[in-house]
This record gives sequence, C-alpha cells and structure tokens, in this order.
Amino acid sequence: MIGKELIREYARSIGLDPVGFAGAHSFERLREMLEERHGKGYLSGFEAGTVDERIHPRLHLEEARSIIAAGLPYLRFSGQEDMCGIDGSAGIISGSAAGEDYHRVLKGKLEQLAVYISRETPNFKYLIMVDTGPLVDREVAYRAGLGFYGKNCSIIAPSLGSGIFLGEMLVNIELEPDSVLDMDCGECGICLEKCPTGALVKPYTLDVARCISYLTQKKGIIPRELRSRIGVHIYGCDRCQRYCPYNNKALGQTDEGVIVDIKELMEMGKRGFAERYKNSAAGWRGLNILKRNAVVALGNLKRGEDLDLLVKAIIHPSPVIRGHAAWAAGRIGGERAEGILIKALHTEKDEYVLDEIKKAIAEM
Repeated sequence: MIGKELIREYARSIGLDPVGFAGAHSFERLREMLEERHGKGYLSGFEAGTVDERIHPRLHLEEARSIIAAGLPYLRFSGQEDMCGIDGSAGIISGSAAGEDYHRVLKGKLEQLAVYISRETPNFKYLIMVDTGPLVDREVAYRAGLGFYGKNCSIIAPSLGSGIFLGEMLVNIELEPDSVLDMDCGECGICLEKCPTGALVKPYTLDVARCISYLTQKKGIIPRELRSRIGVHIYGCDRCQRYCPYNNKALGQTDEGVIVDIKELMEMGKRGFAERYKNSAAGWRGLNILKRNAVVALGNLKRGEDLDLLVKAIIHPSPVIRGHAAWAAGRIGGERAEGILIKALHTEKDEYVLDEIKKAIAEM
C-alpha cells in the first residue's frame, strides 16, 4: 500500500503545498463554537450543511479512515494601506480571486492525486472537498499540521503565511496522522487593529456580517454605516492577511489580476462579464453584485468626474444599485450631485431607493 511520503512527494510535484494527514474521526471540539457563532449571527450563511455534517467526516464517506489535507498558495495585493485612489478610478479584488477559479484548480490537482493513489491502492475510495463542502476546511488543515489558527481566523502555515487555499480528500486507507503545530500568534494583534470594519471582534472570532470579504459577496444592501470603510474593494479583502508578519516573509506580492477598472465594470454587459469573469472566483455572484460594489467604491473615491457613471447607475434596473448610487452621489457632493439626486427623487418609485435618496440629500 502506498505511504505518506510518496503521496506527499507527488502532491508537491503537482503544486500542492503544504500537504498533511489527519484521522477521519469527528471534530467534536468545534460543536460548541459553531453553535455559539450561529446563535450570535457570526456565520455568513454560505456554509454548507448542519453542525453534524460540518464536524463528522464519515457522514460524507462512510469508509473514511484518513484525510489528506492540502494547500495551494496564492499571491496577495501589494497596494497602499488606504486601498483608495490606486490609479484614478481603479478598484481591487482579492488575490484569492485573481486568475482561474481556485475551486477548479485545487479540485483538479486533488483529482490528479487521487488517480495517482488509486494506481497503487486496490479498492481505493475517496471524496474531495474544496471550500464548498460541509467540513470545516481550516480544522482539517489544523489537525493535519498544515498550519495553526491565526487571530484573524485564517490558517497560517509558518513558511507560507495564510495566503493558501485549502482542500481535503477523505480516503478509505489508514495513514498515520501528522502532529498539530504547537504555535500561535503570541502577543501580535495587528490584524485586529487593521480590520477596517472591526469584524475581528476579538482574537480568533470574526463577525462575518461586518467583514468586507462577506459584504462584497452578499446579496442585497450593504449597511450604510459600513460602506465608507469598504474603500475600493470590489470583491474580497486581504487586509488582515496583508499586515500579518508571517505573510511579510512568505510568498511575494503582486498587483497582477487584482486591479479593476471601475469605469469598465460599470459599463460592462452580461456578455463582457462572462468573458472577463467566467473562470474567476469573483464571477459566481454575478455582474450586479460587482456593480453595486463598484458604485460604493465611486462614493469612496469622491471624484466629481465619476458622477457621469452614477447618472447611469441611479436609473439602473436594479433598485439595490440605484440605492447605492444615491449614497455614492451624496458622498461626492456638490451642486451636480444634488441635482442628480433631486431629479431621481421625482422619478423614483421604489421605497428603499427613495429612502436612500432622501438620506443622501440630507447628509449633503
């Protein structure tokens, strides 16, 4: 039967790093924490499955004896701290959404690994999960020794930082578990200080409803009190990772693929969106969600010339986009913005949008 080191060696040869092994017994220690966070409303709603399904691997593969955990590193944005005004009306997306959708890439590599193992293992059975599966990926990674829990709620691999995608393969073969890492963040708490919205309410605890990464992916209305703190984030947020000392000494940083032309996005149609984002992790939420976020970015850039874009946004078919456009026009201010809002006030029928317009005028 194939052994751990051969699996690890092959996995690394196809770009999976770090790689570790864990038992397939339950993650019962997470139950109380998951139930508490559910009760406090700290979960995003994107999580799959019940609490039991999230902590019991054998509910998903009855024959599971071990779990192979793997990471796939990605590069992070290297822009300025304020994240605004990078280059005219430019916005940014998280490094995790640059390039091809990591779900597809990581799952493909784990499938390659499964084929390799199956050649040496009779009656091999497996199940792959990458982010969208019910199991808590970070707990699998922690148990397999890939890294330790950071105060920013990410798994931090000592040599790679937290810029790694996580996935796992449940297998029906016995593999000796790796040891968990006896490490933590020590006295460092810079991630809590740098979070623009205070989403990291305390070490190891994230209020997802305040997290920019969540806010830029959720449907509907972004709370007014949080919009100004989003800066020019169009999708995701790497702030709590970008200042982590472990990330400063890990993989290099890049701007490639994370800079977004807001004007281009605002004028983009469904066909253009499909061509640009169909293979990206940012594409799953659709064009209108990213346009809503682009409107918020325009409000935070506060550039008078961007009112040309908001004139169109304030008559967009989506009331969510119209309402955020009213807020953005109010943020920019001036006589022209006031005129745009007053005109919209006389033609708008949607109660939510009317409320946004009135508040924007009052706040000007």
